[in-house]
Amino acid sequence: MKRVRSLSAAALSVVALAAVGCSSSSSSTPAAGGTTATAAAGSTSFGTPKKATGTPYVFGMINDETGAVTFPEARQGAIAAVNYVNNYLDGINGHPIQIDECTGDGTPATAARCANQLVAAHPMAILGAADVGGPASIPIYAHANLAYLGGIPFTPVPETAANSIQFWSVSVGDNAAAAVYAGKTLGVKSVALVYFSNAQGESILPQITPVFKAAGVTTIKDIPLSPTSPDPSPQAALIESSGAQLAYIDVPNGCGNVLKALKSVGYTGKIMGIDPCTAPPVIAASAGGANGMYYATPFVLQTGSDPQAQLFEAAMKKWAAPGTLVDSISTAGFATVMNVQAVLSKISGTPTTASILAAFKTGTHQNFLSHPYTCDGQAMKGATAICNDYYLINQISNGVITQASSTNWVTSKGYFPGVSG
Repeated sequence: MKRVRSLSAAALSVVALAAVGCSSSSSSTPAAGGTTATAAAGSTSFGTPKKATGTPYVFGMINDETGAVTFPEARQGAIAAVNYVNNYLDGINGHPIQIDECTGDGTPATAARCANQLVAAHPMAILGAADVGGPASIPIYAHANLAYLGGIPFTPVPETAANSIQFWSVSVGDNAAAAVYAGKTLGVKSVALVYFSNAQGESILPQITPVFKAAGVTTIKDIPLSPTSPDPSPQAALIESSGAQLAYIDVPNGCGNVLKALKSVGYTGKIMGIDPCTAPPVIAASAGGANGMYYATPFVLQTGSDPQAQLFEAAMKKWAAPGTLVDSISTAGFATVMNVQAVLSKISGTPTTASILAAFKTGTHQNFLSHPYTCDGQAMKGATAICNDYYLINQISNGVITQASSTNWVTSKGYFPGVSG
C-alpha cells in the first residue's frame, strides 16, 4: 500500500499554523498551499459538479496544531472534504459548509478559551477533530446546546457526553480491538505494554489491560516511557528480558526509535503499534524494526480500488496542504465531514441541535470508509456516544502497509469492560 505520509508524528507541528486563534476557513477554495496538480484524475472520482450557493452553514472546530503532539492532518482532511462537498454535493441542501476553526495545543486552558470563542460565534454545531483538551471544551458546547460531531475521541469525555456523536473510538476502541486480535487470533499469552508516562498515556491502561486478560493474555508488563526520552533502549531491554510474546507500542511519537531499539536488543516476538507508528519516515527510522507490526484501524485501506478510497485520495491531493499525512487522523477529519453532510442533508429545514442529534440517533447510517454505525448507545459499554466499535487489522510487510481483508471486522464487544476515567 502506498501511504502519503511524509512526516513523523514528532514533526507534525512543522505543518501547523503559526497563529493560535479562531479563523474562518473558506468552504469552497483550496487551503493555502494546496495543490490542484491531480485535478484531472480527481474529476473522475468526484463526479458531476454541483456547487452549493446558499448561505453558509457554519461549524466550529478545535484542532491541536501547537504543543508537544500535533495533528494538523485532522483539519486538512476536513478542509478537503468540505471543498469536495461544497463543489460536488451541493453542500448541505444547497448551503455550503464553512469551518470556524481555533488552534489548540492540547491543554485544557486553550481548549476552553477556543470553545468559548467558537460558541460566541453561534455555529450550527461543532465538528470534532484532534482536541486532546476535549474534557474542557465539550462541557462548554453542551452548556451552549451545541452538538459535537465526530473527530478523534482521545478521552472518555467525548465518548460519553450526551451532546456527542462519535463514528468510531480511536485510542480506546482500536486498542481494545487489537488486544482481542492479539489474544484470540494471534494466541499470545504475554504482553509488554509500552505507553507514555503522562495523563493521556496512563489513561489507556485501565481500558486495554482488562481486554487483554479477557482475550486470554495471562501476563502483562507495563513499561512507561517519557514523552521526551531521547533513548528508549532501557525500555526495549525490559521488553526483551520479560520474555513477552507481544510488544504493544502505544506511543504517538518516537515510535521509530522504540522499534529500532527492539530490533537492536534482539527482540523476536510479535509487535503491535498504533497508527502514528506506520508513517513511512517512522518505518524507515525503525531500521527494519517495524516489519511484521500489526495495528488496528477503523478505516478501509485509504488507497486502492475502493471508490471511497479513490475519492478520499483525490480530494486530499487536490485540496489538502502538501505533505499532509494520510493516516487514521486525516481520514477521521475527512470522514467526519462526509458523515455529517450525509445525515444533515436528510433534515427538512434548517438543522437545529435537537434535529441533528435525533437524525444521527435514528436508524443505521453508512460510515465513510468505515463500518456502518448506529447511535443507540450500545456500541461500546459505558461509551454511549460511540456509534461503531468495528476495526480492521493492518500489518507492515517489508515497509508496505497491507490489509488482509476489508470485511473481516474485529470488535471488543464482550471483552471491553467499559469506559473509565
